[in-house]
Parts: sequence; structure tokens; C-alpha cells
Amino acid sequence: MTIRHFQKTLLLLLLITGFQTTGFSQDEDLYSFEVDEFTKKIWEWKGFVSFEATNKIYNKDSVIYPKKVENDKADSQDYELILGLESRWDWDWSRFFLIGEINAFRSSIPENDADDSVLQEAYWQLAELEPHNLEIGKRLLRWGKGYAFNPVALMERTKNPEDPEASREGLWTTQGIWITGALAGFETTSVNLVYLPIREDLNDEYQSGVEEDDVWGLKLYGLIGTTDIDIYAVNWDQEKITQWGIDFATNISVNFEIHGEYVTSRYEDYNQNEALLGLRYLTDTDVTWIAEVYSDSEGFTKEESKIIYEAIEDNPGTKALPYLSQIQQKKTINQNYGYVKVSVKEPFNWLYFTPSIAWLGNLDDQSSNISTQLSYSPADNWTMLCTWQHMAGDQYTQYGENIVRDKLALLTSFSF
Repeated sequence: MTIRHFQKTLLLLLLITGFQTTGFSQDEDLYSFEVDEFTKKIWEWKGFVSFEATNKIYNKDSVIYPKKVENDKADSQDYELILGLESRWDWDWSRFFLIGEINAFRSSIPENDADDSVLQEAYWQLAELEPHNLEIGKRLLRWGKGYAFNPVALMERTKNPEDPEASREGLWTTQGIWITGALAGFETTSVNLVYLPIREDLNDEYQSGVEEDDVWGLKLYGLIGTTDIDIYAVNWDQEKITQWGIDFATNISVNFEIHGEYVTSRYEDYNQNEALLGLRYLTDTDVTWIAEVYSDSEGFTKEESKIIYEAIEDNPGTKALPYLSQIQQKKTINQNYGYVKVSVKEPFNWLYFTPSIAWLGNLDDQSSNISTQLSYSPADNWTMLCTWQHMAGDQYTQYGENIVRDKLALLTSFSF
């Protein structure tokens, strides 16, 4: 059985069992005090159903537009239905977690229609070792302190700064966590060792161009007062890559936090350095500010990316594909980016309503991606979102040349 067949089997098991009992805390009577409700359950689950309708307005002035859009379309409409389920088996000696989604995607561009299933996480955990831990399976490690960017997430799929809270698929790993206690002046310390194999049908889509490798990761954690510090070391055996990183997060006050990350990746001929510095601030009026700046030494300069966009414009058909891949394989193509998000909880005493606006800026070419979101949750299990995204910038800039100029999305989600 291949890994993909195994993933589909696990996801099918999750979906079948998910409809046979009730969820984590979805009791019909919220105020019931039956003894059974407080008894530890061996098996629990929860899930959600969401439907999203999206209208995209294309940027016909983009040099990418004629390469990617046929029939001179001005816009397109997309519809996506997602069923997500999460299940947990909890025995005295171990636990097993299963998280997955099934989605149906339909578009006004028929060739974009797709039905898919994603096994996001499926891992076994040995409880006998607590507070230490041993895990085997598909897992999202969630390394780092950043919100929109995570340079130290060296053994994970890259976060999308345009949608930082989007769910991500984990990777098949084996990891051990040793809680060492108070050492070397730290109030709490721990050691995390991770092994990530890359083989055919096993993490094979993690890094393009890498067919086989053994990746080893080490994370050292320490707490001093209100400051968290992590030190990372990752080694790729076949690719001959060594990566070192550090992150921190500290509370200046109860409502003011500063965080940062730094990574250096050493290859045979050159080094790559990535850095992040950010803050999170909550005002007395429940306004949350998040601000971050990110830098990547191996990103293109403004002049280099301009040359690539000109090459896309000048080369017809398939000759433009190598240049397109250079700007589409990553969400950050230049060296320096900024991110600011402001959200307000229940303004004007409008209960369960949270508006927010986020600015993602390419600091090298001065282009920007602005996203406004209106969130309304009239009940614990209902969420309604309205999101509008606008790309702006000059010719030959990242967001100025984005194939989509404006995007409006309406989403309704029901959890159970």
C-alpha cells in the first residue's frame, strides 16, 4: 500500500466514524451535569462544513494574464464545499489523532474543477512517557513565533502570508520530546529531535527537485521569565544543507508582545539568511495590532524581478514557463516584506462581529496586497466571513503584475 493510498484509507476511516457519534463538546443540553459527560472518553471527534463563493477580477494589464488566462476572460467565479473532521483516540498508554478534509471545487473555468481529499495530520503519541513524548506519523510541527512569516519553520510547508491562518498539511515525521526541567538558568527547558524522510510517495512533494533524503532536526527550548527562546539545527544528508535558527517571544507588558526569528542556511557555495521581527499589541478598547517585517537574502532585487517579468512578456507560449516558475514557486519573491493587521472586537457593541484589515507589502518594489475581512459569529457553531482582497503596484512589480486584481469571497461555516 502506497502512502497516498494509506492517506485516503485513514481519511475514509475518519469520515465514516465521524458520523456515528457526537462531537467533543456538542452536547444537546449545555447545562446538563450527567456524570458520564465528565468521564474520560476513549474516542472523541468534531468537524465542520464550509461553503465559499469567490469572484475574481483579472488584471488584464499583467504580463502573466495572456500566459495563464484563455478567451480574454475579465473575471471568474469559484465555489468550494469543504467537509473537515478531526478525531482523537485516547487510551491510558497512547493517543491517536486524525485530521482531514474532503473538498469539491467548481469554477466558471471548467478545467479548474476538482474534487480532492487531504489528510492533514495522522499521528500516534505515546502517553506512557509523559511529560516526555514520542510521536510517529503525519504532523504539523508549528515551529516559530511569527504570524505571517515563519523563517524557522524549517521542517514544514511554507506559510502563506496572504492567508496566514489557512490550514496546512503536515509531513510524515518521527519526533521525540524530552522535558529536561530547569537547566542553565532557565525556568523550563526541553529538547525536540525530529526525523523527516523523503522518499517516493513519502513527503515527496515537500521540496521540489528532492527525490530522496534524510532530514534531521533539533529544537532546544528555554523559558526565562516571560521570554521564550528556541534554538534550531536542521541537516539534510543528501542535499548537504545545514540550517541554524533562533526565535524569541517576550511580553513587554500584559498586552504588548515582541517576537523575532533568524535562520541561516549553508549550502556548498553560498549562505541564505532570513530574519523576522514583529509585535502584537492589544489596546484597552480591544483593538489588536500585528506588525512584522521579513527579509530573505536570497530573494530577488527589484531589478532582478523586473528582468524576469520582462522575459515573461517577451517570450511566447512555453518559452515563458521557466520565468513564470521563478515567480510562482514562492509567495515571497523579493528580499524585503512588511505586514500589518488591525482587528477590532465587537465595535459599536455589535456582538460577535470582528472586522479587520491587513496590508502585505513588498518593500522592494513598493507593491501591496490589501485584505479586508468582516467576521460574524451569531452562534458558537456558525461563522460568516466576507473578504475583499486588492492587489496594487506599478508595472513589473509583484502585486502590480498579479494575475488577479480584486477578489471578493463569501464564506459560511458550520461546526459540529
